Amino acid sequence: MNTKELLLSVLMSGPATGYDIKKVLENEVSNVIDVTISNIYPALNELASEGLVSCERVEQENRPNKKVYEITEAGKSVCLHTLMTEPAKHRLRSEFMFILSFAPYLPARRVRELLDQRLAEIAGTEATLQAIEGKDGTFGYSLPAGQKFCVGLGRAMIEAERAYIAQNREWLLNRTPEESIARELTST
Repeated sequence: MNTKELLLSVLMSGPATGYDIKKVLENEVSNVIDVTISNIYPALNELASEGLVSCERVEQENRPNKKVYEITEAGKSVCLHTLMTEPAKHRLRSEFMFILSFAPYLPARRVRELLDQRLAEIAGTEATLQAIEGKDGTFGYSLPAGQKFCVGLGRAMIEAERAYIAQNREWLLNRTPEESIARELTST
């Protein structure tokens, strides 16, 4: 999806300021797909000139005025068309996995460090999902069914990753070179 299509999809949830949209893209959307945030405002202006969003200037006391953007019926149509026709690719892109693929050349301490860092990241993601879901595993607020499904799928994926690391950690560590051999490999 391009930036304008992402913006339309965020506005499907309701009117928002550019700042609100930026926060959604940074905090929610960027966890799922790669997002370029630098050109939000020019893209919003283009969407407005194309009639896909409307913009209302809201005056605020003791603060600068803000613009609130809302998707139009034409914008909803374009967004839904994109969602219906855009290929739904699932990519696994991970610097962690890339570096770990070189484990046979890395000392065990580095591989252990990478695995421990990833497990800490997983714990952080689980805490975030727990906050979204609520303490008892039910959603504390109303999320659309698609978002609930995605939160559950995300939880299943990270739980499977954590379990895989736990089950295969020692196997991988046993296949890394000793510190002295790793030093020789990196010095040549």
